[in-house]
Amino acid sequence: MMSSSKLQYEHLDQQDHSIRLLRLVPGRWLDNIYCELQTVSLDDNPAYHALSYVWGNPQDTGLITVDGSPFQATKNLITALRRLRSSIDVKVFWVDAVCINQLDTNEKTSQLGLMARIYKSAADVQVFLGESGVLDLIPHEQQALWDDPPRTHWVRDATMLIHTEHPPHKDGVGFYHQPLFAQSHVLKVLENLNQHRVDQFFARQQDPMHGRDEELPPLERLRHNQSGAFALMKMLSNGRCLKVCCQGPLDSPAWQGALNVIAHVVSLPWWSRAWVLQEAILPQRDVLAIYGEIVVPIGLIEDSGAVLPRHYARGDCCKRFWNSLPQVQKATLEKFANTMGQLEGIRQTLNMLKMKQIEMLKYLIEKTRFKEATDPRDKIYGLLGLLSNCDEPIDLIPDYHLSANDLYTKVAMQMISYTRSLSILHHHEFRSSPLCSELPSWVPCWGPTYGSLTPFQIGERTANFLACPPGPGRIPHLAIDTPCPNALVVQGRFVSKVSAVTTPASKETTSLFIDLLTFLQIFFDIDPFSLHPITQEPQEDALARTLLSDQVFEVRYEFKAGQVVFSRAYAGDIQMFRLARQILMAQKMGQTLVLTLPNGTVIDDQAKAHVVMHAEENFWCANEGRVFFRTEEGHFGSGPRETNVGDEVWVVLGSLVPLVLRRATEGEDGRRLVGYAYVHGIMDGEAAPGVNGEGKREVYLV
Repeated sequence: MMSSSKLQYEHLDQQDHSIRLLRLVPGRWLDNIYCELQTVSLDDNPAYHALSYVWGNPQDTGLITVDGSPFQATKNLITALRRLRSSIDVKVFWVDAVCINQLDTNEKTSQLGLMARIYKSAADVQVFLGESGVLDLIPHEQQALWDDPPRTHWVRDATMLIHTEHPPHKDGVGFYHQPLFAQSHVLKVLENLNQHRVDQFFARQQDPMHGRDEELPPLERLRHNQSGAFALMKMLSNGRCLKVCCQGPLDSPAWQGALNVIAHVVSLPWWSRAWVLQEAILPQRDVLAIYGEIVVPIGLIEDSGAVLPRHYARGDCCKRFWNSLPQVQKATLEKFANTMGQLEGIRQTLNMLKMKQIEMLKYLIEKTRFKEATDPRDKIYGLLGLLSNCDEPIDLIPDYHLSANDLYTKVAMQMISYTRSLSILHHHEFRSSPLCSELPSWVPCWGPTYGSLTPFQIGERTANFLACPPGPGRIPHLAIDTPCPNALVVQGRFVSKVSAVTTPASKETTSLFIDLLTFLQIFFDIDPFSLHPITQEPQEDALARTLLSDQVFEVRYEFKAGQVVFSRAYAGDIQMFRLARQILMAQKMGQTLVLTLPNGTVIDDQAKAHVVMHAEENFWCANEGRVFFRTEEGHFGSGPRETNVGDEVWVVLGSLVPLVLRRATEGEDGRRLVGYAYVHGIMDGEAAPGVNGEGKREVYLV
């Protein structure tokens, strides 16, 4: 926590939307940081920059001076302010840690309610990603000679505005109000410099001796690698193919060094912060990233990563090149693509789709489960500013008087009440955090998930089923006057108890896919000549549908990052899955399986490999991290990794898929939610309560 015990904050008037701005006093690079606070009203359109950064370790602090008083700031904030400070001009910023009295809960609540407007109104947003390692290689004595630190500017393309060091003034900030010819001149100069760096990156890749000796000083080597990384990003963001960016061998120091820098950039904690979306998407002008001495539009980084899957997963432009990359290079580029693709996908959704506020909030929370926040309430509050253009406002504002437990329960109940659905119960959550242990089992903690499916994809998959069709009954609601606080009252029908469970399926620990398929055949006691006791279909067909969760997927590329689309498996998909098992079994036994089409054409090895790949991809998509189980009635199923023998399978009004519940100690009707399940033979309403509600009863999810 930032400490301001000696700093006296003036009261802010909430009625005129007052905020504080931080005036960063000029100073040389290593001088102490001196700041002044200025109270302004947003209604007066003040000119300022906004800072986006990671607070960092609250125990790792240093002193800055604010209004003449010592102020304990985190080292990361101090570094950011040094990078932003000018040796000549006063710079004006909004910085949450200093401009908000963090010890005043009422002020914190009201100011965070203004954050969307603060970032929208800023002349630009400066994102401090973090240091790049350059400073570690420059002696302190040399840094002490600097007035301002070195800066290397990259521009997105000739249409993008750039940031300059001009001080704020009443009409705006810096570059926006320069004459058009001055803008064009500066852009042309920077474009030429950028192109020169790209050409140098190509030359270094093609030079067989570059970087392969120890004569190149470490600082120069690192700067070359960083220049190469941003040259690669610039080319990708401008539409160049990935394979074109590599102009030398894959093991060239220049190519590997550029990818190492990209790996470092994407590993920085800024990308994982809960507040990132609001701070990166809401600004209506430039968002500039600062990575050590490099200044670059955040859009250049975002676009270059988000567009990558179009090159290696679609078409033929880069597939062969992609397949030739070492695994470590693929992993770096995939992480880069996933991180930027998520940000780009959310930006496109906000711009293109019209949703109601509760729908958009659910979408955003699901898409940001892996984001982090020191205060768990910020995982929700950090998204509220993105809802301003959505219809039907919800009853939710930042309120730090509300506990995290109460906030999460309130939001979950709002989602259930609005959608009249229990879809928020369908997830792959790890529930090991302290917050999860305090929440009712039915309330999502919106944290990291396991498995290969994203939470959004889980919603897409479960939407293809109707285990409990709409019927008469009460809408899920919170229990009143019961010994179970915050229990959710639902109505459903008990199906069967779990009688046997496997360990969680793991692609990483599965050496041969055929061995896993053989194990599951034994686990489910498959007799190729018998019928499934529930569906009366061949047992091998029932097993295949269970192992696929009765669905297959394809990837479509209407969006840059691609979209996974699911559909119910048809008879041909099941035959292909069974065929894959036969191909793999023959390969394991050293035999050649001859397959022919109806016209007599023999299926070649490449086509066989495609059949096997399709089967494996769909299996792991459905089952990574999940378990398989049998029930006492003979059902085949797959469920959450926490499923135990003795757990119960239920179909519940409001849930499109069955739920695994566990008896709780809170009364005869108390149950804890374990998770959602695929249970073959009851996914289309076969086990649902009768038309008049026969077999239905109330249970309390605690």
